[in-house]
Amino acid sequence: MGDGGSAELVDGQNVHITEPPRENGARGSRYAVTSVGGKVSVRPAGGRAGTARTPPTLRPATAPDNTGVTRDGTGDDGPSTMSAGLRPLTAASTYAVKLAITNASVTTKQFYVWNRTTSTAYAVDSDAPGATASVKLPPGDYFAIALHADWQQPSYLLTRTFTVGSAATTVSFDQRLAKETAIRTDDTTASRYSAAAWISLPSGDIAGFAGSGADKIYVTPFSVKGVSLRLHEVLGRAGSSASAPSPYRYDLTHTFAGTVPASPVTTVRTAALARTTDQVDAPGTRTNASLLSVPELGEWTGVFIGSPVPVAGAVTQYATPGTTYSRLLDYGDGGLRLNLPDRTLAAGTGTGETLGAAPLQPARPQWGGSRRTGSKIALTETNAFADTGGHDAADNGATYAYRLSSADGVTYAQASGLGVNDQLSSSVLPAARTTYTLDQSAHRRVGYARLTTDVDSRWTFRSATTSTAELPLVDTKLTVSGLNASGRATAGPVQVRASATTRATDPALANTRVTALSYSVDDGTTWNATTVAADGSAALDVPATAAFVSLRVSAADDEGGALTRTVLRAFAGPAAKGDETVGATRVSNVVVNGGKAVELTDQPLQTFTAGFTATDPSGIAGGGMYLYHGTYDSPDAVLYPSWATTCTKATATTATCQAQFAYLQPRWNLGRNALAGGWKLAAWAESADGTGHADLHAAKAVSLVRDATVTVNAAPEPVTKGKTITVTGKLARADWEALGGYHGYAGQTVKLQFRKKTSTTYTTVKSVVTNSTGNLKTTTTATVDGYWRFAFTATSTTASATAAGDYVDVR
Repeated sequence: MGDGGSAELVDGQNVHITEPPRENGARGSRYAVTSVGGKVSVRPAGGRAGTARTPPTLRPATAPDNTGVTRDGTGDDGPSTMSAGLRPLTAASTYAVKLAITNASVTTKQFYVWNRTTSTAYAVDSDAPGATASVKLPPGDYFAIALHADWQQPSYLLTRTFTVGSAATTVSFDQRLAKETAIRTDDTTASRYSAAAWISLPSGDIAGFAGSGADKIYVTPFSVKGVSLRLHEVLGRAGSSASAPSPYRYDLTHTFAGTVPASPVTTVRTAALARTTDQVDAPGTRTNASLLSVPELGEWTGVFIGSPVPVAGAVTQYATPGTTYSRLLDYGDGGLRLNLPDRTLAAGTGTGETLGAAPLQPARPQWGGSRRTGSKIALTETNAFADTGGHDAADNGATYAYRLSSADGVTYAQASGLGVNDQLSSSVLPAARTTYTLDQSAHRRVGYARLTTDVDSRWTFRSATTSTAELPLVDTKLTVSGLNASGRATAGPVQVRASATTRATDPALANTRVTALSYSVDDGTTWNATTVAADGSAALDVPATAAFVSLRVSAADDEGGALTRTVLRAFAGPAAKGDETVGATRVSNVVVNGGKAVELTDQPLQTFTAGFTATDPSGIAGGGMYLYHGTYDSPDAVLYPSWATTCTKATATTATCQAQFAYLQPRWNLGRNALAGGWKLAAWAESADGTGHADLHAAKAVSLVRDATVTVNAAPEPVTKGKTITVTGKLARADWEALGGYHGYAGQTVKLQFRKKTSTTYTTVKSVVTNSTGNLKTTTTATVDGYWRFAFTATSTTASATAAGDYVDVR
């Protein structure tokens, strides 16, 4: 993709659709999603839509037989295109068919055509500008879809049935015939947050769009045997946003099978839905989180859609009973993603889950993992941040390092700085059964997580040439009692429990066991051994001075396998952690928005930049930054850069680090006018040699304020010298909350200023105070030709505003 997005089929089973990162709260793109003849097409369909970081991800339930696709893996974000696999044409004669969307303003569109008898799909080139496309078709009966979706506009799935005889023809899709479709509830406080709609055909093919956000969806009513309209909607409390998530979430699915009625809107009763209350824990700090889902309906069902959920809090979830949903939980800017198990709930109240509970730690990957095939080993142990519930989790902000060696000191694979999707393959290994050591580390320093900053694992295992088999590695699991929803312990005793399993072929014979457990309260400088009971439990006394507690566990089995694993900052202690300066690394020259206040309107796609200088004698490996409102450990709002911070080498010891905060839309990112005012920038940098870092919690004070406007009208015009002029106007400021727009700013002092026609300088005549609706009105005496204006001086929450001068001719 030209914008850096991509789509790929991995290992014959995992579809990864990736787009360039968006600022949290900014909506992702819309997509035309099609599964035709066992192949999938995903196309951008009209600019950005409106979901808080809803990285759309394609995921199958059961795929057509010729795909070999059965299950998605991690599911990443993004706009991308994979060409649709279309059945070959066999008819000898074809005729030109023009497809046209009528009575509509069309920027982007996508057409799909199927033969209603044979289910043969025909490729339509929809890339040309305008509302039309053409396709050559043999005689027959057809069903066609026109997808029309543009950013911040309603989306349309227009359908037609038509027949091709022995001549060319034109098929029109009249947008006026489309009707709004939706799933609604009897909860009057709920509104749509995101939605997807698609057409399902008897062949198992689908066509449609996803990621329309709160925008309306329109569909042409039809009645075609075997063809269905499917809807998936996520609802939350009206006015919710990334910083003020809804305390409840509706995950609703409906199918109009065979017939889409004249009013394709269905209403469900809350009392008839499945209901759970789930706890979402925080990774050491309050951050943003989005829960995404897609229904499994026995076909390629589309994309994940979602909504913000509370962090370090509970969310009540309502779902369509009997529908299986695949789910993801994204933290922060989407860098940390938990893969949640598919869930099917019955009507009524069910048992909830706890998600994201500390300690975050490596777990055996649900899909894949390090494997040996013949004489080589492929290393992939990126599931380093799973929660204690065992939910797989990878972090795009982490880097990984590996070293695979044998007992006699030969290194067969070694690399560092690898990303979450990188795999390392060894050189040729001995065929005989040999003992190997695998060292792996995962490191991250990110704004959305304070816990599990580093994980170091050392495995010992035995392996010989084999066809394809997972390495017989030992795995451990740590749980800690008494942590709060942010992964923090109070001073005093806590219970740590360690367990171990093995990936050996026959785990029952391996006799896997925990052999040691220790902890550190100084980030691994010193370690304290504990006594481990037969059940793997150990008592640990957390000092009142501890900001973080790190854990080290060792385990072994009877098959020659062993593991020693260190998790730095496994959970937080009672003490607050201040700024960190380790070694000679320093951060300076911090600048946000060129040193000016960030003035945000009510509109989307707003952008500003931030940067700093980082120095270290060994050079700078990288750095990062983000903005927060409130306290460092428990902010009430955060803003993350839209892309990873880039640190560009300036000299051998200095780098310039820059970040862009783009795609901001205050309604979705902030959602509360109370967030206008003082924010802080947290910034950090790490040395090139890995020995130093600087982490400044409040590197810069930043003002994020509401944009303001002021108008003026001086009358009458012209006016006789010495007569009275009445000057009116209005002071308004951007509303970041549910209604948006600009609303009057009451009780504010505004200056009335005058400039003579022959002058370039305005002089203040008097001060006027706005009334309860922000209106201004005053009188003055006309003396000379000139310009009148109102000028408002910025406050701590609102930007300054000055009206353009209104000229009055004095006679």
